[in-house]
Amino acid sequence: MGVTFRMQATTSTHSPGLPPLVGTRIVVISQGLERSHDRARGLEEFGYRVLPLGDPAAQNLAANLDQADAIVIDLGRELAFPGDVVTRVRVDSDAPLVVVGCAGTFAEMLRCYEAGADDYCRPKSATEEIDLRLRAIFRRIEMAAPEGHQGVPAVLRIGAIEIDPASQTVTKNGVLVPLSPTEFRLLATLAEHPGEVIPSKALIARVWGNQYAGETHYLRLYVRYLRQKLEDDPSNPVYIVNRWGSGYTLDEPRRAAARAG
Repeated sequence: MGVTFRMQATTSTHSPGLPPLVGTRIVVISQGLERSHDRARGLEEFGYRVLPLGDPAAQNLAANLDQADAIVIDLGRELAFPGDVVTRVRVDSDAPLVVVGCAGTFAEMLRCYEAGADDYCRPKSATEEIDLRLRAIFRRIEMAAPEGHQGVPAVLRIGAIEIDPASQTVTKNGVLVPLSPTEFRLLATLAEHPGEVIPSKALIARVWGNQYAGETHYLRLYVRYLRQKLEDDPSNPVYIVNRWGSGYTLDEPRRAAARAG
């Protein structure tokens, strides 16, 4: 199983909440690439990194599972047998595994669990449900970890900005920058994956909660607040950069300038 690279809660690693798993590497196994890509696009909106696979019988399946943080099996055919695919996957990977059923029967569900699935969704389940089940699985794993094994978040440095998750403080050029709790959560979320675009939906869910998924004006407002406090020229940001139609990224100024050029 690969090392999960995802956001930690800004309070405790044993938080009972369900923070989005931004950056978590998911392999989606379907019967056909079209379905696999459809499910992958849905998961990517939540911030996952997704590798879609369209052939559960492929000879190179093990190689593709090697770096997976979690696996989703969604064959999409009522005559398929997802339990058989779970059995094959478990030979090569112990990553958390969610199955979307084909027949939706109790017998199928039982077979999947016996074969090694961690959770089971009924056929045609929404991607939102898969996301929640994955987050619940990782919460259980995190809460079961022995005390002292969660690790202390290191100070994050992006250009002249330093972010200390432990004290929830931010400095720029050594000068303290006062941020509200919401501003800090947004900045810390972006800082977990510097240089990478985080989808707007994932940012909103992390900072405000899933119930605010459609409230994009909150995100735009707080991005503006952060730019006013952290950018030398808020109207021409070099740290907090918007990727139109995708989301936002916290970038090194030199990298941002190179991309703009």
